[in-house]
Amino acid sequence: LSYLDCIPKCFAKHIAKDNFLTKVRIQRMFADSVRTFQEHTVDKGRLGMQKTMFKYISTLERLVPSFGVESFYVSHLNLREAWEESGSLHTHAPCEDRAAATHEIMVNGNKGIWWRISIQTVTTQPHKDTPHKWNVFCDFPEITHIVISEANVCISTQDNHCMEVQMSSSQEARSFISLLDGYYRLTADAHHYLCHDVAPPRVLLNKANGLHGPMHIYFALQKLKKEAAEDKAFLICWSPVNYDRLILHSVFTCHCFVQNGQAQDHKQFQIQHKDSKFCLDGWNREFSSVKELTDSLKSLVLISGSESLTIKKCCLPRHGELSNLLVLRAPLQPLSNKTQVQVRHIKETEIVQGRHLGCGTKTNIHKGSLQVRSTEDGDQENEFNNNSSGLDIPVVLKIPHQNLEVSLAFIETVGIMGQLSHSHLVRVHGLSVLKHIMVEEWVKFGPLDVFLHREKASVSAHWKLIVAMQLASALRYLVSF
Repeated sequence: LSYLDCIPKCFAKHIAKDNFLTKVRIQRMFADSVRTFQEHTVDKGRLGMQKTMFKYISTLERLVPSFGVESFYVSHLNLREAWEESGSLHTHAPCEDRAAATHEIMVNGNKGIWWRISIQTVTTQPHKDTPHKWNVFCDFPEITHIVISEANVCISTQDNHCMEVQMSSSQEARSFISLLDGYYRLTADAHHYLCHDVAPPRVLLNKANGLHGPMHIYFALQKLKKEAAEDKAFLICWSPVNYDRLILHSVFTCHCFVQNGQAQDHKQFQIQHKDSKFCLDGWNREFSSVKELTDSLKSLVLISGSESLTIKKCCLPRHGELSNLLVLRAPLQPLSNKTQVQVRHIKETEIVQGRHLGCGTKTNIHKGSLQVRSTEDGDQENEFNNNSSGLDIPVVLKIPHQNLEVSLAFIETVGIMGQLSHSHLVRVHGLSVLKHIMVEEWVKFGPLDVFLHREKASVSAHWKLIVAMQLASALRYLVSF
């Protein structure tokens, strides 16, 4: 299989015009790239189909400017409010080719749904005011539902706007709404569908049984800690490695040598899905649905090693919850826009100032504590590592110098830093409005450069390599933010 068969046709035509030596050089570079990827990325030199596809798509997204953009030509388009009477789309004959189309719809993975009057309409009606420019309709998270009737499609949004279009055929209409449905699950809600007619079978299965997608264990544990006010909570998600298996995550209270005498632990149990049947590993009994399986497990005791536990409360998927199943897209507007920056305000009564640690360019740095009090709705728990009771969190307080005028840029910087969420980046909890005190996460061993200078004799090369990989991960997150 030639590499020319794996790239877009426009690239292949461009390469075909090059001379022989250039073609040989490109072919060798392609072979070396595949060989390097196979040796350093895939275990034991085996390049699987899924990894090849992932590498191809991730590379293609950077090479092709219009990657992730598709256009649809429609014979009729009508924009209206939700309470207005629907247009009579069935009276318009479906367009058989692009020349008969009156409008063009663009579906952009980063920008949402756009539309414009087609070029043919502008050229055939020059006397009319028909500007050939793109107009935004909505982004994917704004869609509430989609209705399809043969070749007619109606898209409704949260602000009560509707777009009615007529495609060339019912097959193209289903393809159009399938694309919107998929982008909605990637950007807004991984467990919901907009139109039942095009919903994938796996999504319908998850909806009926309360299953999560292939969720990472970190997000599974965070969800259990956040929503499980009581013991014996569990959730079931698909395995991110083996798509034919489910994983039952459960938290329980174990008695160990800690200060309060109790601690929460986590266990996993695998469920096999085969021939529309579900079977828990270690239990030779099959069930027709996951709900039937979990109902049976609630009356039994699960044993894992030396621990035994029971399950009671199932944590179901919630609308728009954050997980690794959602794609983080670039903002449509620059972050410097005032309307885009949100700063969490912290009361002065919640801050206790401690000893002085040093001075920065514009701030005095103190060690302190942030008082977190539990509330009935649990909002505070969600903000600070899901603590279930009031406690004091060690923090770093950055107080501007007295002769320094606090600018709007400083507040915007705090707001932007507060939106960052990465395991290897210091978290900004918020800002005390009256004295403009920035409240940051407390790091036990201090700044990395100071620690390396102080402990350079005892730090091994292996430890430095691990830190370098963590820094690379943080920088990659910042670039994509």
